[in-house]
Amino acid sequence: MAGFATTREAEVLLAEHGLLKQPAKEIVSVLGLSNNSKETKPGDLFICKGFSFKKEYLEMAEQKGAFSAIGEQEIAGSRLPFILVTDIRKAMSLLAKAFYEEPSAHFCLVGITGTKGKTTTAYDLKAIFDAHVGRETGLLSTVERFVGGLHEPSHLTTPESLDLQQLFCVANSHKLPYLTMEVSSQAYKLDRVYGQKFQYGLFLNFGEDHICDHEHSDLEDYFSCKLQLMKNCETAVVCKETDRLEEICSVASRWAKKVLLVGVEDEACDYSASQLRKEQMGFSFLIHEKKSGLIWPCRLSQEGRFNVSNALAAIAVAREEGISPEMIQKALENLQVPGRMNLIAGKDLHIFVDYAHNDLSFRALFDSICQDYPEAKRIVVAGAPGERAHSRRKDIGSLCGKYADLAIFTADDPGFEDPLIICKQMEAFAKEAGEAEIRIETDRTKAVEMAVREAPAGSVVILAGKGHEVTQRVQGTYEPYESDAAVARRVLEETGRCGK
Repeated sequence: MAGFATTREAEVLLAEHGLLKQPAKEIVSVLGLSNNSKETKPGDLFICKGFSFKKEYLEMAEQKGAFSAIGEQEIAGSRLPFILVTDIRKAMSLLAKAFYEEPSAHFCLVGITGTKGKTTTAYDLKAIFDAHVGRETGLLSTVERFVGGLHEPSHLTTPESLDLQQLFCVANSHKLPYLTMEVSSQAYKLDRVYGQKFQYGLFLNFGEDHICDHEHSDLEDYFSCKLQLMKNCETAVVCKETDRLEEICSVASRWAKKVLLVGVEDEACDYSASQLRKEQMGFSFLIHEKKSGLIWPCRLSQEGRFNVSNALAAIAVAREEGISPEMIQKALENLQVPGRMNLIAGKDLHIFVDYAHNDLSFRALFDSICQDYPEAKRIVVAGAPGERAHSRRKDIGSLCGKYADLAIFTADDPGFEDPLIICKQMEAFAKEAGEAEIRIETDRTKAVEMAVREAPAGSVVILAGKGHEVTQRVQGTYEPYESDAAVARRVLEETGRCGK
């Protein structure tokens, strides 16, 4: 049963939140909500949103049977009862949440934000929850969505508010006890989670990224959006290694009922890890629980030292939920996350496929590789996406110039930009920063092939930026791509360098 059934009831809700500008001229039933004219059904309240909204969309929705419409500006010529609001994105989020009767109130909802590590932490936590309840729990990530039924690929890190509440509704219908989701800065910038509360909010780290015309105007806007999760969770979990820790904790302390700090080699934290040791695959370490005094061993099969911090944040939530150390250990010891520090072991080299795509993630990646494989030659395949923060070109290029022995710059979702121009910009920054050999190959398949074929024995090959992805964003379309891992494995097979 819907949370409201008429336009009048919707208007009352909007008025309570200061969003109602003008009510519709008549009261009609609301049987559903739609923001896509192609998918509108009879009885829907059609939501007119978006910078490129066209009159034709409303006309199509009317033809498909919409009973009413809502937007920031009334559309001339429309015969539908029209609700005027001051902010359509906030209105859509509140209406969706109310219409589906706040479905997230029926399960434990965990939100994760940070400049890097959101996906890995989400998979860590899902694996622990799955083991705890003996069935699959919910996941909304950059990689995929699962709310019961089938796993589906994701197109947005955090879905639009209407889609999000529909997904929550499906999760509730499947009686999922937990749902873990990534919460991007854009989710708050565009009000996709406006009015949404979380049982747990995790703040992993913060670094400069997403600053451009298409995303955030400046660093403070980006940080402000990230902070919103701390204002909308009951328990805040903060990684102590993050930049701007004091500001994050100050906001969390004012809004959350409980704030937990997690950190590596810092027993003053509520949950900490010590005695970190590199294993053949992944790491082993000890978990210290400040409140109980409990110390217990944990093992992570994921590569990358930074993933210990991600795991700690997930472990903190799990222990707060009363999940045993033994269950956590069982869930994490063999977990691999798609496209995140995936190791492909050749006969005489190590290949890492990782989603690293900004300054913070590349710094962490190089730091871990330099510590764990100090004598190895480092060969990196990387690019920077078009129509995204230009700072990435400088940051990634400079870091590759400084830490790689060979950097091959290539295409990484160039969009409407020329990948050769992007690569040349990265090359210039790399040459300023260090002594790495630089090559440019805009065909990503050829770039990966080159890196693996020419890698000297004992070297480390880093395939960065695409992770698990099997498409390239080019000229407004998504072109099929073999995937970095598939190309690497094919070349290993062809050259007889496959591991045992």
